[in-house]
Amino acid sequence: MKRIYLLLIFLIPASLFAQNIIDVNIDVKHSIQGFDSLDRDKYMTIHAGLREGDWDNATSDPSDIRNDLLNNKNVYLGRDTGHISWILRGVAEEDKNRPGFADLTYLAEQAVSYRSLYSNYKKFGHRNKSWVLGAQLHPFWPDGQKTSKGWALSTTDTEDEPLGTATGEYIAHYIKEFYKDENEEEAPKYFEVINEPVWHLVDYGSTDIKKIFEFHNTVAREIRKVNGDKIQIGGYTTAFPNFEEQNFKRWEDRWNTFMDMCGEEMDFWSIHIYDFSSIGGGQEKLRKGSNLEATMDMMEHASWNKFDEVKPVMISEYGGQAHDFFHQPWTPERDWYLMRSMSSQTMSFLDRPQAINKIIPFWVLKAEWGRDSQGYPYLHRLLRQNDELEGSTGKHWVYGEVIKYYDLWKDVQGTRVDHLSNNLDIQTDAYLDGNVLYLIINNLNQQDETIQPNIIGTENHPISSVEIRHLYAINDIPQIDNRKVTEAPETVTVGSEGTLILAYTFQDEVSIDQTSIESKYYATTYYQEISAGTPLNFSIPNVEVEEEGEAVLRIGIGRDHEKSLFPKIKINGTELNYPNNYRGDDQKDKDRFFGVLEVPVPYELLEANNEVSVEFSDQSGHISSVSLRVYNFSRAIERSFDKTEPPTSIQGGKKTSIKIYPNPSQGKGINIHTSQAATEIKVFDIIGNLVYKVDQPNQEIYLPSNVFKRGMHLVQFNFDGVYQTKKLLIN
Repeated sequence: MKRIYLLLIFLIPASLFAQNIIDVNIDVKHSIQGFDSLDRDKYMTIHAGLREGDWDNATSDPSDIRNDLLNNKNVYLGRDTGHISWILRGVAEEDKNRPGFADLTYLAEQAVSYRSLYSNYKKFGHRNKSWVLGAQLHPFWPDGQKTSKGWALSTTDTEDEPLGTATGEYIAHYIKEFYKDENEEEAPKYFEVINEPVWHLVDYGSTDIKKIFEFHNTVAREIRKVNGDKIQIGGYTTAFPNFEEQNFKRWEDRWNTFMDMCGEEMDFWSIHIYDFSSIGGGQEKLRKGSNLEATMDMMEHASWNKFDEVKPVMISEYGGQAHDFFHQPWTPERDWYLMRSMSSQTMSFLDRPQAINKIIPFWVLKAEWGRDSQGYPYLHRLLRQNDELEGSTGKHWVYGEVIKYYDLWKDVQGTRVDHLSNNLDIQTDAYLDGNVLYLIINNLNQQDETIQPNIIGTENHPISSVEIRHLYAINDIPQIDNRKVTEAPETVTVGSEGTLILAYTFQDEVSIDQTSIESKYYATTYYQEISAGTPLNFSIPNVEVEEEGEAVLRIGIGRDHEKSLFPKIKINGTELNYPNNYRGDDQKDKDRFFGVLEVPVPYELLEANNEVSVEFSDQSGHISSVSLRVYNFSRAIERSFDKTEPPTSIQGGKKTSIKIYPNPSQGKGINIHTSQAATEIKVFDIIGNLVYKVDQPNQEIYLPSNVFKRGMHLVQFNFDGVYQTKKLLIN
């Protein structure tokens, strides 16, 4: 019954909840610097290669996992680091005349049989068009470790043979020989020089970081000697890009240095993004939301400043890490801690297609190689054995909980259309495919949120049905609900850290005949130290302004937690009013705050050349980036809310903590604790009738169970005009 009641919440009248609003204009194409559609090959991927043995090496349900995931769930292949490593470790011979170098003739001979087997996989070739090839630390880093054939890559480091020459030559000829026939298997589109080298060699070693960066340049040059520009090359594949650490010394010593040393040789930058969703006994060190926005903006701005172009970023691993679950058996809860950040991170990447070349969530297939010494399985697995679920039997392989993420997104596609949320913590995106509109809503908050979708243009295109898919968790166990209704819901509720996809089917195909053309402009300077009471000035030139449009100023900030996050901001001499909010949590478990302020700018204030000033009242920290997103409209677009004011539920900052227990209630009284006293509490039944009310309650209150009937209820809290709502289930 619990799930049924959760779905019934969609029927509640909009008048009860109007804080969160999303506007969607179905006739307005939203183009971001030329990107105007959802490229699933770029965004909906799996960290696996076409020929991996884990697809086929044991009994599974469904019987053909590869076909089910790639074709039925519309997923594309992402990254492969296995085969190139396996060939070097166990197949490649040393050149007898060149110690430390692979025998290239023998390597080419081994490639012949490999290419001949492609016919077994060709039917999946269309899912492998832009895959990433990568080198692992071993055996590719030249440190003298021998392969199973008894030889090691050359460690020579001279002017004639810089460190990495032998590594680069092997990689270059592997690519050339194993993907030789352009009419057969698709060669990798991207190559990452080495996986997470600084984490291994510097953080847990003593290697000079500049040697690692020089190695990148050497390998890149060797690959291009043989393959030309056939493949795009990038690095340095950072494990944890914590730019703000040590007051940005981490940025200066690492990424800033890498860009300066290797930028001319790199076609793209490569990073890994993880939320630490449970570490140190329940701490949360999250990137999703504002921290991820600041990380990406700083890389973009630095790239623009140094090279006059925004080189794209490869996200070759992303998702969650759950350190508190290490060395434990698999559970559905463990999967939720690893996957609950995926949609929010995906939404951030979808929002900047011009600066991304591919994203790959880190879920490998079976990963039996990753079992620990106690026999516990690797965390990031797409598949598990059936008997790992309590009460189940059998050793056959089945999907873990993460398959719900792929089920949620499986048919989303189309042309991006104009959309805007009035709450930064409610991420949105929207795509129109013929007569179907996909509206994606992701909740960054750790409580349920009720949202009013405002679909503009339905008077000419009546809605015939709406499919509602909802990914969320109950007691940290992932759930996915799917239902279809014939009338568009006035409001929808998205679970804590949940994702909702609404698929509106119109009676006829919708014509997109208007445009919103977005451009992103970067200030001429970035990364400035904050001084109390002293305005920092930034110039943003060459902005194209039309008759109608919108604009958002983005300011990256890295500061200690006790410092102010909301400075005085002016553009062209006019002070801006903006909501005291940012995406996601307050980062309290991280060492310091690193995030982006997203400041609406009245369009009429824009000029071709713009001057921005930012003034903090207190000392220390940095402004990491300053950019301006400008949306030029072909027609006027009226919003149904004030962009400079946050929704009622977040007025003045983050939300009040509320605990209701027991919930669900088994006919017993209900306890409520709030971190601040409410002015009023109301309880509504599922159809919106007021069934209980408490005026001027204390922070701790008790509700008797005998006043409530069985079923779902909504508890509305009024904190001096700021409203929050929680669900309460009476069994």
